[in-house]
Amino acid sequence: MLVVCLILALAIGRPSPFSLGGSENVAFDPDRPGIVGVMRHPLLAAIAFWALAHVFANGDLAHLIMFGTFAAFAMTGGSIIDRRKKRLMGAEREELRHRVKQSGLSKALLSLMREPIRLLAGAAGYVALIVAHPHLFGVNPIAG
Repeated sequence: MLVVCLILALAIGRPSPFSLGGSENVAFDPDRPGIVGVMRHPLLAAIAFWALAHVFANGDLAHLIMFGTFAAFAMTGGSIIDRRKKRLMGAEREELRHRVKQSGLSKALLSLMREPIRLLAGAAGYVALIVAHPHLFGVNPIAG
């Protein structure tokens, strides 16, 4: 879940012309793509990781249906968004994707390290979830 919290902290409020939202996409810099250079749909990836972790942790049919549906939505949602963005943005989308790929994974990961406040917020969110989980849901995720 730490990974999920870090992905969320790095993705929320960031411009991404490839995924959900899009209010500030003119501010997107393909040479410094951040989390988008690692995964095109970070919010959907976080939902998928979270849902799959809960499917395996719970294991009963009701949780399989609920969290499995969330995971399926997250895993299929990316291709739906890709088709829509391709239709709306056309050649501009392909050019941006090419520039992000050219910047490389190492540059994208390095740009993430320049986000200490977001990384700390993700870690703090994880700690808050661990502390609150037993009180909110009646299950201690650390104890198993």
